[in-house]
Amino acid sequence: MMNSSSVYRDLTEQELHVVIERSLHTMFTSYEPLTGGLFNTTYRIRTADCGTVVLRAGPVNRHLLMTFEHELMISENEVYSLCSAKGIPVSDVLVCDTTKTILDRDFMIVRNIPSCPMSQCEQSLSPDDYARICREIGEATRRFHAIEGTKFGRIAEVKRGGGFDRWSDCMMTEFERWDAVAAPTGIYSPAERDAARAALTDAADILDEIATPRLAHCDLWFGNILVTKDEHPEFAAIIDADRAMWGDTEIDFSSIPWTKESPSFWDGYGSPLPMDAHSRIRRLIYTMMWSLFDSYVWHNQYHVPDSTVYTKNKALTQIRTLCKDYGIGTEIG
Repeated sequence: MMNSSSVYRDLTEQELHVVIERSLHTMFTSYEPLTGGLFNTTYRIRTADCGTVVLRAGPVNRHLLMTFEHELMISENEVYSLCSAKGIPVSDVLVCDTTKTILDRDFMIVRNIPSCPMSQCEQSLSPDDYARICREIGEATRRFHAIEGTKFGRIAEVKRGGGFDRWSDCMMTEFERWDAVAAPTGIYSPAERDAARAALTDAADILDEIATPRLAHCDLWFGNILVTKDEHPEFAAIIDADRAMWGDTEIDFSSIPWTKESPSFWDGYGSPLPMDAHSRIRRLIYTMMWSLFDSYVWHNQYHVPDSTVYTKNKALTQIRTLCKDYGIGTEIG
């Protein structure tokens, strides 16, 4: 698929020179783009004095972003600081610049971790190595989820004194902020958006059974897990935590299938995935929310019609399932 993203843009060599020289006070000797993204622009850069680093520049055309997407690097930097204090392997941040003075985009520079994403190397792992690494990921995820916050909400918002006392208020605000940008696009009809809102309203008491805000990654899949390339591969780090939240940690298990397929992950995590009705309802709410968000992104930021339709249909299916199977919300008019 060709990159049709309206928010992704490569940096020029001159921009790379300026960023490295002014941020790290050194020069780069070589660089290579890391492909595959449609949102951030990422480079592995070899420098004269700071070793090999990874530079990630944020999106352009920021008027197309959802509210929380304007502060992703502030959030990510805070998450890495919290995790490092707990001994959880994450990226080592050298620079996090959101001033837009060196570059007219937020950017972050981290130390390069010699590794590959688990999504790229899992097929080459032996069954024993795969099980062991999944167990290590489970242990790290348990420690990640054990970190408590003071309020529910996006990391940057809570950091500056905002956030919510109730998880349901946080979820409804997330929806309303999405609705404000999605409604003008016409992706969903008013009746479809009202049905999603009704599901959140009806599930408020169930959502509020989550009383303690805990750190949730919100994008915890094998692409954001690094594994060393050694003869004996090891779990290396959790990365790309920019979409993290203070909330229900089961949000990380709402739409990521690999966790359910890896018994050793749950051995490391220390407890099984809850399967009571209220837990299933909450996870279905979260999956609905991801589908709503994704349909907007595919439509307005990446311009991929097939993916827009696919994720919209997923959202509508989840809304209907909540209504039919659990009596949550209303039928789509």
